[in-house]
Amino acid sequence: MVRKYLIKGIIFLLLSIILLITINSNFDFWTIRRNLEPVKYKKQIDKYSKEFSLEPELLAAIIYVESRFNKYSISPKGAVGLMQLMPATANWVAKELGYKNFSLKDLDNPDLNIKFGSWYFSYLYQKFDQNLIKTIAAYNAGERNVQKWINNGWNADLKEELPFAETDSFVRRVISTKDYYSKNNLKIYSLSTFDLLLANFSE
Repeated sequence: MVRKYLIKGIIFLLLSIILLITINSNFDFWTIRRNLEPVKYKKQIDKYSKEFSLEPELLAAIIYVESRFNKYSISPKGAVGLMQLMPATANWVAKELGYKNFSLKDLDNPDLNIKFGSWYFSYLYQKFDQNLIKTIAAYNAGERNVQKWINNGWNADLKEELPFAETDSFVRRVISTKDYYSKNNLKIYSLSTFDLLLANFSE
């Protein structure tokens, strides 16, 4: 009997916290779900963020928004793995990095997928003059599309919507997730999701 009431109390508490967060902030259900999910692949994120001079919070955010840390994720357009690399892009990166026997199945390997995605993001970051918004947009929509937008006057101002709705959502979610991870100093690696929810609510 005591256990039954305890379970009901915990459920009520969790629902109350979620309801209060939803009412008292701009959180949507996507944000709440993100805040409850732990970051995975810390070792690879730390390794390749250092190797390719990226913020670990940024790299973790890209992976979460792309695949929610599901290494077998495949998009309707055919993007593969944790960092959702398109086959043509992955083959090009493999060639640039000197992988002679690369196959798309290799992208199921978290270490290789994160390495390829990190290298590609770093490449785009340099190509777009280290402008983070342009780079994130190019990672999603392709560098040709972003260059076309720039040529047409787009200046990466998030006060305006991006030309592609999907890319607009992607960029905003990556930035939001990066900021969330930065605010928590990537303690998401060690704190329980319940502790994180309470910590986020108390601020």
